[in-house]
Amino acid sequence: MKKALLYLILLLLPFGCQRHYQYPLVIQEADSLCVAQPDSAVALLKSISDDMQQAPEYVQMRYKLLTIKANDKAYINHTSDSLILSLVDYYEHGGDPTYLGEAYYYAGSTYRDLGDAPRALEYYQKALDAMPGDENLKVKSKVYAQMGQLFILQKLYREAYLSYKNAYQSNIIQKDTVSMIYNLRDMGFAYRGLDKPDSTLFLLNQAHELALIINNEQMDNRITSQMASLYIRLDDLQKAKEYIQPSLKRLNRNNLSSVLSIAGDIYYKLGQYDSATICYQTLINNGTIYAKRDSYYNLANIAQMIWKDSKKGLYYTNQYKHLQDSINGITATESIAQANALYNYQIREKENHELEIKNNRAHVFLLLLTILALVVIIICTFLVLLYKNRRIRAELYIERLKYVQDKVYRESADMLAENNRKIASLEQELEQMRLSGTTDIQKEAIIGILESENENLGMKLHLREDANLRMQTSQLRKSLRERAKVLEEIREEEWKGIESYVNIIYPDFLNRLQAIARLNKSEYRTCLLLKYQLSPSEIAALLNLTSGGVANIRRRLSQRILLQSKNPSDWDQFIHSL
Repeated sequence: MKKALLYLILLLLPFGCQRHYQYPLVIQEADSLCVAQPDSAVALLKSISDDMQQAPEYVQMRYKLLTIKANDKAYINHTSDSLILSLVDYYEHGGDPTYLGEAYYYAGSTYRDLGDAPRALEYYQKALDAMPGDENLKVKSKVYAQMGQLFILQKLYREAYLSYKNAYQSNIIQKDTVSMIYNLRDMGFAYRGLDKPDSTLFLLNQAHELALIINNEQMDNRITSQMASLYIRLDDLQKAKEYIQPSLKRLNRNNLSSVLSIAGDIYYKLGQYDSATICYQTLINNGTIYAKRDSYYNLANIAQMIWKDSKKGLYYTNQYKHLQDSINGITATESIAQANALYNYQIREKENHELEIKNNRAHVFLLLLTILALVVIIICTFLVLLYKNRRIRAELYIERLKYVQDKVYRESADMLAENNRKIASLEQELEQMRLSGTTDIQKEAIIGILESENENLGMKLHLREDANLRMQTSQLRKSLRERAKVLEEIREEEWKGIESYVNIIYPDFLNRLQAIARLNKSEYRTCLLLKYQLSPSEIAALLNLTSGGVANIRRRLSQRILLQSKNPSDWDQFIHSL
């Protein structure tokens, strides 16, 4: 009761200045919640619905538009266009002009949910017309992104790329890094549709780097899952499997369809049909309509070719055809292309007319002013980029170090033990569920994935142990130790062979080391000999250095590269872990 009274007081406060469109504080609060906490915004708006009936018309209309916005942000599908059309009519004929573009945008989103792609595109285009220049960049970036999604669904990849690029440019101006990452991912997806895998990989790597910079693990997993999908297309299944693993550990409602679809395809192509089946069965129950369609198609192939079960194969095939018919029903490629072509023609005509008007004005003055502005912008941009470049390089180095350390950990015995603990915990939970007569397909899928990962990890650990043993018993290592005893320095022409042997025994060692460190000759050769499992005194003899000199090199590398220790032995442990 007190809460309702407080909202009523807040509603009544600004009504003395209606002509200036001053909105109640509670309306402003709901608007702020729409982005950060849409569920809370929905609840707040419902709680003041009765009070809104006594508010001025412009406040009521803003309230209704916010209701649509909150539902959209909370992923509540629009089921009717009656409310949004009344709002569009109001804002077109005298309402607060600030919100006309937003009303058009949510009209487009409503028709998107209703499956009317051409009409959705029409309203998105009207939204852009209502927001010229750099006004309402936040809404404009969303409009471009939604247009891109519509074009993707219609397989108009060039148009989709241009829309996502416009969204990206809007978000650059706003410095919205999170949205920029999504835009880069979507631009990559459009390039993938245009069969340009190199451009796709370039954009995904940019998105990956931005996610690392802001330390957003969830977003990075989304990007790496797309990279996994791309590597499937490039027939690099091991690379694809490596990139999908982090996302499989963090399945949730939002990424389940994408991640399990990609993982299922990887397992299917690798011939791991049991794991693939678990992924596809989970998608049938929880995935999007597109994920379900593809899952039925692949399950039909597995049933017919692997299980030799024609009955199941026929069932899966029929389900696939049914879903394909449903998807065909919501596509309208020709209507979208025609609407887009008409719109582009109208835009060009409008721009040409505006250009003629501008050219009849003081164009010389404008040209000089533009040149001056460009010079100032270039100078300021150069100074800002110089500062940012130094900071970003430092941040990127830290992220690369963390990445390498994390990759080493994922191939360690500690990771194997951690997976076993997770498997044991999940099996215990499943056992308790079975006793109560229930089950959880997702947990079973995760167990299967973890077991598969452990199998691969066990092989890697075995190979690492074998490599260490080969190094310990190698003739080259024995020879180096003998030479150290008599203080015989390694000759210049011998280093290439020493390096090559390390590459043979530890194929990833030098790549990982060079990814995080720029080493001079003495540092690099010290690291090579450490990998040969030689003692500091032996290394000193082979490099013609003192023991103190070798200790200083290791201490310096530990401090400069690891950023956390001055102990030479910490650097030794790091080298042995690579």
